[in-house]
Amino acid sequence: MKNTILFYDSPAKEWTDALALGNGRLGAMVYGEIAKERIQLNEETLWSGYFDEDAPNPECAKMMDEMRRLIFEGKNAEAEKLASQYMICRGDGSGYGHGYGHAYGSFETAGELFIDMHDNDISVTDYRRELDILHGTAKVTYKIGNTEYIRTIFCSPDANVTVIKLESYITENGEKKPNKISTSLEFTREDSEISSGGSSIVCSGRFSGGKGISYATVIDTDTDGGNIECNNGKIKITNADSVKVYINTATSYKYTTDPLYRARAIISDAKKSGFDRLSADTAAFFENMLGRCDIDLNADDSKNNIPTDKRLEAVKNGERDDALVELYWQFGRYLLISSSYNCVLPANLQGLWSADYNTIWSADYHININLQMNYWLAEITNLAELEEVHHRYIKFISENGKRTAQIQYNCGGWVAHTITNPWGFTAPGEGVSWGSFMCAGAWCCEHLWTHWEFSHDMDFLREYYPVMRDCAKFFFDFLVTDPRTGYLVTAPSNSPENRYFDPETHESIAICAGPTMDNTILYELFTNTAEAARILGIDEDIAKKAIEIRDQLPPIKIGKHGQIMEWQEDYDEPEPGHRHLSPLYGLHPSNIITKNKTPELFEAAKKTIERRLSSVGGHTGWSRAWIINFYARLGMGDECFKHMYALLEKSTHNNLFDTHPPFQIDGNFGAVSGVAEMLLQSHAGYIEIAPALPKEWAEKGSFKGLRARGGFVIDAEWNKGKITSFTVTSEYGGKCEIYANGNMYSYDMKTGDTVTEKIK
Repeated sequence: MKNTILFYDSPAKEWTDALALGNGRLGAMVYGEIAKERIQLNEETLWSGYFDEDAPNPECAKMMDEMRRLIFEGKNAEAEKLASQYMICRGDGSGYGHGYGHAYGSFETAGELFIDMHDNDISVTDYRRELDILHGTAKVTYKIGNTEYIRTIFCSPDANVTVIKLESYITENGEKKPNKISTSLEFTREDSEISSGGSSIVCSGRFSGGKGISYATVIDTDTDGGNIECNNGKIKITNADSVKVYINTATSYKYTTDPLYRARAIISDAKKSGFDRLSADTAAFFENMLGRCDIDLNADDSKNNIPTDKRLEAVKNGERDDALVELYWQFGRYLLISSSYNCVLPANLQGLWSADYNTIWSADYHININLQMNYWLAEITNLAELEEVHHRYIKFISENGKRTAQIQYNCGGWVAHTITNPWGFTAPGEGVSWGSFMCAGAWCCEHLWTHWEFSHDMDFLREYYPVMRDCAKFFFDFLVTDPRTGYLVTAPSNSPENRYFDPETHESIAICAGPTMDNTILYELFTNTAEAARILGIDEDIAKKAIEIRDQLPPIKIGKHGQIMEWQEDYDEPEPGHRHLSPLYGLHPSNIITKNKTPELFEAAKKTIERRLSSVGGHTGWSRAWIINFYARLGMGDECFKHMYALLEKSTHNNLFDTHPPFQIDGNFGAVSGVAEMLLQSHAGYIEIAPALPKEWAEKGSFKGLRARGGFVIDAEWNKGKITSFTVTSEYGGKCEIYANGNMYSYDMKTGDTVTEKIK
């Protein structure tokens, strides 16, 4: 890897300038301030709220026939009014994206640590703030006169603590020697009890008036020499040779032991290992994970000597910086490692990082694309084990979703809608137009099948097949025949967060029957469930029923603009540039639309994107990232390149966090997937190398460690737009077909086999 360091020549002015650290469970944002360092902390399960058993609405099932009648009679506006009363949750739901103060809850900051180092009027030189993503470590260095100060911060994956080391050196007569450090530490968090004693600060509390989880944060210090005093919730250290700070937050979420006891015990074990060991282990961990996969775009590496924010500003002013693209790509992989390793919960809307108590959209799990996009990159960029927490979470909501299916719809199986949280909220949201998307759980099942495609892990398939099967069972019961067409449809439903003009009333309406996204998701779910049953040699009757029902779903249709139709009728919409590109699910992440299988739909997909973009679509970070993935599947590399740069120009903060706006991490993750899809695809039944290589990257380049379906790991090089060599390694054995430069190469491989092809 040529460059894996984000660096800056000044402290962070705001949270989206700060450096992001994480070990999966714990997160930290480092500001690098000089006089008083500020480090904002997170813990993955630090959520307010609790399980809302009253959220599913039993009145909905009673009104289903009436809502369907109105839809099928073309009385969409009346159907929506009725659905707005019944096809929602009971209670406050997510509080319209602000779950703080409601049962739904919100992901919250664990608090902020302030380290008082100097007076405010000091004169500083040689300032540098950096994040070394290859080693998972942040550093802040600067000089005051002939004295150098160094702060090193990381989140240890093995010891499960956040660690800070403060050092200072003075140079006299050309000799460098340790300088004494004096500092004070203070921790702040709302609605919490904070005290200090011995060498520690302790913060503790409980959410939701005792209904929610309890939590505790411990900040413990260790010094080489010097004195430690604790008073009024603060720690004062004087004349130490160096200072080490160990931080841990623990909660009662899925734990029975006291959070304070657990936080202290983890820190005690970490201190026994010592700073040097923890630092070395953290560096080795990140280097192993990040180093599995790399891309080389033949970039101008001289720009790596320019501060990251200034490089980003130059890109926003029209400069090209492919080295920044390389860094951004690896940074996205780093963020997934940092928010998904050894976790209880998957990466949320903000991954692992929030400075707020009432976090926007609660930083929850939107499963109408956002959570799924978080994990698109995992399999292809060789981080498959990070999907495990996502898979376990899908199984968790599937269990709660059985209750929702029964109460809300009087159906079997399980269902989950647009939003969910750590408490397993699976009811519709409080707004029917966006919250009643009931194919969200079915979309989650796509990740289960994709993992099987990449791994061929029979134990995994046996464990997760029931989740797919029971999701299919819900739709066996829920689907209804549309008397106007004879097709089986979801009704009432909606196309995620979008609306159309009702042709009768000219009102803006969301409720409909059988939107294209539902049909493509269910086509995929039924196909995959049947195939999983066949592979496992079980449930022949369910497999047969799945295919029979699948074949009664409406086909994907082309509309009057040459576009993929979003609804069964070719409606006009009030927002033709809408951020959700739902009708293109069949193109990506699914493989229903491909150039060879469905050429007409393939061309219509291009028209769909063109029409969205001509109406100022792609205006959110994650939407732009999805467009990169679409254009990669369409083989349009120049468009991928254009939108990758648009993402940097319009939707990227100084610390390289994606902005929706505000910060939302799915754009970071989706862009990594998009670039990977530009370089390798395996969804169409074979592996294609560089299917969407833009002319800007065609001169020379390479990648290593990208994974393809079937468990094949690919390295490749290209020159002047042609693949010059590739190497394929088989993880599990089997037939491998690789398409490169217009030719197909076929190999019968055994586990561990490696083949290298030099192409003249």
